[in-house]
Amino acid sequence: MTIDGSRWSGTLATIGPEPQLDLDDCIGQVAAGYRFDLVDAVTGYRRQLHPDLSKVPTLSHDTSRTIKRTITGLWFDRGDTAELNTISARIEPIMLIAGQQFPLGQYLFNDQTRLRYTSGIISTSTAYDNGFIVDQELEQGFPIFAISGGAQSVQVLIGQILAGVPITYTIDSSPFTSAGSWTAGTHRGYALEQLAVDGDYLSPWFDNTNVMRFIRSFDPADAVVTFDFDTGHKVLLDPPPVENDDVLAAANRFIVVSNGSTNMSVPIRGIYDIPSTAPHSIANRGFVIPRTVSRQVETSTQAQAIAVNLGQRRNIFERLQIATAPDPRHDSYQVIRWQGENWLETAWSLPMVAGGVMTHTARKVYSP
Repeated sequence: MTIDGSRWSGTLATIGPEPQLDLDDCIGQVAAGYRFDLVDAVTGYRRQLHPDLSKVPTLSHDTSRTIKRTITGLWFDRGDTAELNTISARIEPIMLIAGQQFPLGQYLFNDQTRLRYTSGIISTSTAYDNGFIVDQELEQGFPIFAISGGAQSVQVLIGQILAGVPITYTIDSSPFTSAGSWTAGTHRGYALEQLAVDGDYLSPWFDNTNVMRFIRSFDPADAVVTFDFDTGHKVLLDPPPVENDDVLAAANRFIVVSNGSTNMSVPIRGIYDIPSTAPHSIANRGFVIPRTVSRQVETSTQAQAIAVNLGQRRNIFERLQIATAPDPRHDSYQVIRWQGENWLETAWSLPMVAGGVMTHTARKVYSP
C-alpha cells in the first residue's frame, strides 16, 4: 500500500477532450466493446472470461455504500464455469473504444450460483470491488495502543488500520485528529468511514485503476467542472432527465458538538448553514431544521470542518438522473455542469454491452 501526503487533485480537474467519447456536434456515435480479464490472485494466471452479454452484466458505483462498486448479471457458460475458481479469481473489466483501453477496476466474486443441466454446469455471479477486502471484521480492538482520553492523527490512524491489508491507497494530508476506538468484530469499513468524517475526507472508494482514494471534502460550487453536459449532445433524451427532491424534510443547519474535550469551560462546536440559495435554507423556510452530531474532537476548527463535511455529504435533497452514452472516465465525486448549474455525481450505472446506456445520479450544488 502507498501513502501520498500531497493533496490529490484528480477529482477537481477538468478532463481533457476525448473525440471518441464527448460526442460534440461534429461527432457521431462510435462502437464500444468490453473485455473481461481473469487474474488468479494466488498464481498470477491470467486469461479472458466470456460472460453471456445477452444477460447484460452491469457495473454500478454508489458513494452511499461502504463497498462502492458492484458487478451484477455475470453469467458464464460451462467452459468458464469449470475453470473458474471464484475463491482466488479477480475479474478486471476493460472498456474498448476505437483501439483504446479504459480500465474499470478490479473485482472479487461475491457469490456463485451453479445451474446443472444435462449438457453441463453454467453459473451466475456477482462481484464486489476491493472494498470487500477492506470491510472485514477487525481481529482486535483499534487503536491497539490508544492513549486514554487522547487523540491521534487521522491520517496516521488510517495508515495503521489498513496495515497488512493487500490494497493500494492514496490519502490527502489532514491536520485533524480522532479519539475514536472500535472493538474487535467491528467492520473495518465502518471504522474507516468514521475516521474519514473526523479527518474531513469524503467517503473513500476504489477508482478505475483499483486504488483506494481518500480525498478531502471540497465545495463543488467552487470546483472546476469535470464534465460539461451543456455542450454537445452528451445527455440522451430517452430516457428523459428526471429530477426529484427531499426538500420538505431537509435539514438546513448542521451542528457538531464535542463529547471528547477535557476542557469543559470552553465549548467546542461547529455550525454549518446550507447556502441561502438552496430552496430549504433558513432564509427560504423561515425557521431552522437542525441536525446535531456528537463527535470526539479537540478543537472548534475540526468541529467546524466536520459540520461542513456532513452538511455537504447529506445535502442530497435535489437529485438529477440522466442518461448518456457509456463513458469510462467517470469515477467518483465528479462535478457535472447541467442546465447552467453544478451538480455533484454520487452514483452511476454502466451496462457492459455494446450500445448500453449509462445512467448518472447527481445532487444539486448550492452556491454560497
